[in-house]
This record gives sequence, C-alpha cells and structure tokens, in this order.
Amino acid sequence: MFDSSQQLRHLPFFTELASLEERDAGWRSVSAGLVLLRLVDAWIEEGAAVVAADGWGVRSVEAAIEEMPAGMPARTILMSVLDSLLHSRGGDMHAVAPRLMAYARSLDLDAKWSLAADVYDTVIAHVHPDEDSEIAVNALLRRGHCLRELGEFTDATSSFSIAAELAHRTGDMIGTLRARIGEAKIVVLRGNLPRADAMLDETIELAAKHNCHEVRSMATHDRAHIAQMRGQYDVAVRLAYDAMRDSVVESERDRILNDLAASFYMLGVKSAARDAFLILAATAREQYQRWAATINLMELSAEDGAEIQFERYRQQLSNASLPPILRTQFALHAGRGYQLFGNVDAARGWLEQAHETASKHAFNQLIFEAEAALSNNVPARADRPPTRPFDIPRDVENIARDLKEMRQLTGAI
Repeated sequence: MFDSSQQLRHLPFFTELASLEERDAGWRSVSAGLVLLRLVDAWIEEGAAVVAADGWGVRSVEAAIEEMPAGMPARTILMSVLDSLLHSRGGDMHAVAPRLMAYARSLDLDAKWSLAADVYDTVIAHVHPDEDSEIAVNALLRRGHCLRELGEFTDATSSFSIAAELAHRTGDMIGTLRARIGEAKIVVLRGNLPRADAMLDETIELAAKHNCHEVRSMATHDRAHIAQMRGQYDVAVRLAYDAMRDSVVESERDRILNDLAASFYMLGVKSAARDAFLILAATAREQYQRWAATINLMELSAEDGAEIQFERYRQQLSNASLPPILRTQFALHAGRGYQLFGNVDAARGWLEQAHETASKHAFNQLIFEAEAALSNNVPARADRPPTRPFDIPRDVENIARDLKEMRQLTGAI
C-alpha cells in the first residue's frame, strides 16, 4: 500500500485552509475534517483511550463540526465518523472505514479531489487488504480517479494498478475490471486511442461474460467517448445510449448525457446538445459535470452570437476552482468566444492561459488547439459544426426527442 509517514499528514487540508478566509463556511468545513482526521490518526496509533467521551480531542472535534453550517451534508457524515470512533476498539477500522469512505466521497463529488484523495489514503493505509478488500479496492480506485482529475497521471496509474492486483488476488472481478477502465481513461488522456480502445473492448467482453452489467456500461461509455474523439459521432451516440440502458448510477448517467450532448453537437443537432447541457448544468450530481456543462453552454452562446449569455456563463466559471483539464478547456473556449465577438486582445489573454495550463499538465491535444487559435487570432465568425454527410438515422432522432422531453421536465432554460 501507500506509505505517507515521511510527509506532513493531511497536507492538502492545510493547503486548502491557507487558501480560505477563516470566516468562510468552507474554512469551517475543512477545519472540521482536518481535526477529525488527526483524531483518527491518534485513535489508530494510541488506542481507544484518546477518544474517551470526555476527552479533549473529542470535544474539539465536536466543536469544530458544530461550527459547520447545519445544511452541509458533510456535517452529518463527520459526526457519524466520530460516533464510530467512540464505539470501536482502537485501531479497528472495520466500522470506521466505510464512514471515512462516505466522507471522502462527499469531497469527491464536490470536486475537492486533493482532500478526497487524502482521506482515501487514510483508509488505504489502515484497512486490512484481504479482510477488507472491497473497501481497499474501492478506496484505491477512487484515489486514482481523484489523482487523474488533478492531472497526476503517474500516481493515478499506480493506484489503479495496485487496485487491479488486489482485486485479482481476492477474486473481485468487478474491481479488476473497474481498475482496467481507470487505466484506459489515462491512456486516452495521453493520446493513445488504439490502445485504450483495445483495453476497453477486452473489458466489455469480460464484463458481459461475468454479467457485470454496470461495469459493461462504464466501459461502453468510454468507448463512445473514443468514437467521439475519432469523429464517429453517430457511433458515439449509439454506444452512449447502449451504455445508458445498463447504467444505474446517477453520476455515471450524467457523464453519458454529457457525451451524448457533445456527439449531437458535432452531428449538427445543436438543439439536442443544448437540451442535454442545460439538464446537466441544472441537475448533475457532481460539481465537475455542472462545470463542464456550463463551459459548453458558454461555447454554444458564443457561436449563436449571444454575448450577454456568453458573459454570464464566463463570469460564473471565472470564480470557480476548476481542475486543470476544465480550466484549460474553459480558457480555450473563452478565447475562441472573444474571437467570435471580435475582441482579439481578450482572446489572446485567454488562449495564452489555456496554452500555459495545457503545457504544464501535458494535455497534448489542447496544446495544439491553443497554438492553432493563437496563430490565427483574428476576429472570427461563428461557424456551424461540420455538415453531416448523411441523414440522421431514426434511432438517433428518437434519442434527441427524448433529451428534449427530459429538459422540459426539469424546467431547465
């Protein structure tokens, strides 16, 4: 497993606190999480005596949690972790680990990936890899996801590799396949689409063989994403729709909807794309998906010449703590938008920012796109997506109709 004993424990929490004002609700939430994690460390190393009901450590944690806004979901989760510490033997993670996982997942869903990865690290470091293999594998997989979103591809790959090894050793087919999907996602980000496609094809075949329907959905969705990257947009729509039929996880369905929107856009069906992005911006469970949808709505507004809408979306995103990949895409689309509105000076600043971030994180495709836009930084005009060389098949039209109905039901405008 991972050994973090030689570095400052929970450094991401200290870093996050340093970036916040003490009066902010976010500061209180992060502070409560930190003092609880330090109590967990002491409970593991020194035993149950450190969490005696009248102990100073417990009172400090309780006070920190009480200072969190009452509506924060993490407040209840942190109290649950503390309760499990009070009623478990010192160092016995059996009851504590699932509640720490819930806390990590709440951070994960809120796009606080460095904090979530730190909590997953705590779980990984202290659960028994064989007796609690399901928790260990899931923590490794989620840690890999968080690191991938942070652009730390080498460490993310290591996390997925260890998860695959542990899952295979304990006979966990679902964990093994999910780790393979995680590795394939990184291969895609590094630009090796043929290898990623082959990895996913193999995963889909194994998932079908072992009746792992949700995992099959995940791998099929990633294949749809690759088809989209290759310009096979009608194929991408079909694959994504196939994936959606097997998916039962709300956050995964959001990601499928995002890829459906992108494929419809490239097919020239902008109304269907807008419907999907509006649904996601209003209802997506994960902050990441809401941000991504807003970036795409900003791009559509620029293409439609709707400058007021464009600026509204841009301002919403300017103050957001976007992860590297979204920060790059946001800057790139902001720059292109200003080109469409004839403001080449503003466009240059955003495109240079996109190029800098893409270079820092080796997002090769986005580097090329930023360079191309900078080399042709002149007032542009909004162009329609490439004209499709064939009529849209009936099944694809039906999917577009479904999206419109979904958007109307949500009331998103």
